[in-house]
Parts: sequence; structure tokens; C-alpha cells
Amino acid sequence: MLNLESSCKFVRTFCVLLAAWMAMEISCLAQAPSAEENAAFDSSYFGPKLFFALGMIESGNNDRGIGRAGEVSRFQIHPAVWRLYSNSKDYRNPEVSLPVARQHWNYLTNYFRGKARREPAPFDMYVLWNTNFGFYARKGFDPARLPAIVRDRAQRFVNLVNR
Repeated sequence: MLNLESSCKFVRTFCVLLAAWMAMEISCLAQAPSAEENAAFDSSYFGPKLFFALGMIESGNNDRGIGRAGEVSRFQIHPAVWRLYSNSKDYRNPEVSLPVARQHWNYLTNYFRGKARREPAPFDMYVLWNTNFGFYARKGFDPARLPAIVRDRAQRFVNLVNR
């Protein structure tokens, strides 16, 4: 039998996430990216869709999310990493967390380019985002050398980006 209460909760949650995604799309379209962001992010590849997918995989785009290791915001950024990019402790504010995530993504993109000598794909970037610094480099940036759970999560991220 259909549980009407859980169905309503699901629909409400879906609507909230859809509204958040739409608001993010609109706000990103309204803001002109800086020269630094243009250098690091190909707008067709690293746009709002990517950050929506990152937030979905990391926390279900829950701005109040806190990870097992203390990661904060919808993007699950460790506070020590957060402090490299912002003095704000307003972890729950997407207007603060998105620029922090973009700056860290920029750093990881440049790190990957320098070490791997190629452009990163979304799969590569998610592995860098979600593993300890240097882990992927020690695996030779070879997806086949990653644990299955890491590959599966990265592929789920790629699937969301490509939707």
C-alpha cells in the first residue's frame, strides 16, 4: 500500500531541491565570472550543473550538512580547506559556499593539469575532490587503480553532470 505521508515528503523534498537548483542556475547566469574563473572553468564543462551535481553527491545539496570528518556545507569542504579561501564561517550560506567550492575546484584543476599533463574530466575532478590530497596522483591518475567504491561514486557524479 502507498504511504501517502512519505510520498508527500518525497515530493516536497524534490520540489525544494528543484527550486534550489533553479535559483542557482539563475544566480550563476546573472553573475559574470571573473577572469580567474574563466581561466579555470570552461563554462560548458564546469558550470552550475557541475556544482549542483557536486552538492547532490556530497550532501543532497543540504546546506546544513556536516560530514564524518567535520566537512561543512552542501559541498562537504573540510574547515581547514575552507579557511584557505574564506574567513567566513557561514558554512550554511550557498552564496559563501559556492565561491569557496569554485576556488578549491580551481586549485584542484590546476594541480591536476600540472601533475597529469592533461585536462581533467569530471571523473578525475570528483576523485580529487573526494579523496585525500595526493591519493589520485599516487595511483598515477589511473581510474583502474582506484578502489571500486571511489570509481562508483565518481561515475555517479559524472552521470549527474551529464544529465
